[in-house]
Amino acid sequence: MIFCPKCKSEIDSDSRFCDQCGQELFYCTRCGRVGKGLRCIFCGSKMSRYDDMGDTMSMIEASKRPIVTKRETIMAAAMGVSQRSGIPHLILVNDSLHLRLAGTDGAILGRRKGIYQEHLASCQYISGTHAQLNYSMQGGWSITDKGSSNGTYVNGRKIMTGEAARLSNGDRVVLANVEFRVEISR
Repeated sequence: MIFCPKCKSEIDSDSRFCDQCGQELFYCTRCGRVGKGLRCIFCGSKMSRYDDMGDTMSMIEASKRPIVTKRETIMAAAMGVSQRSGIPHLILVNDSLHLRLAGTDGAILGRRKGIYQEHLASCQYISGTHAQLNYSMQGGWSITDKGSSNGTYVNGRKIMTGEAARLSNGDRVVLANVEFRVEISR
């Protein structure tokens, strides 16, 4: 499943048009992500109609796999990567990239550093050391920008370098151009 770049409706991943709003869909010739415009916002490659991509689309589809599955998130929690006892579970979710990142107190979010680097390495606009997740008993979960080049946003507000922004269930966190939905549960 993918999301229409115009109306944000969930549609089949091999769609040529959005079945909700009728928008013609374009796919990246390199990474296969759906988008609009001439260039992919994730990797910068040319966008093309599904029908014009020929064998490229089937190769992209065959190579796709969820980056962090629900099972892997649960395994991380069981191995102690996720939380200390008593800390609410935090998961950062990006459905279009198939990302489910289990939050860990003190974890760095970045392309080159931290426990998520393998999953964020292909997101070229995210800095090497972009942001950090923290938990405190008084304030709950928060995210701190670590001097990123393209910014960290919480619910549309850019946070300053070194500023800790409190996170709540349902918040939207954007690292450069990659948006995550915050899920917090006990």
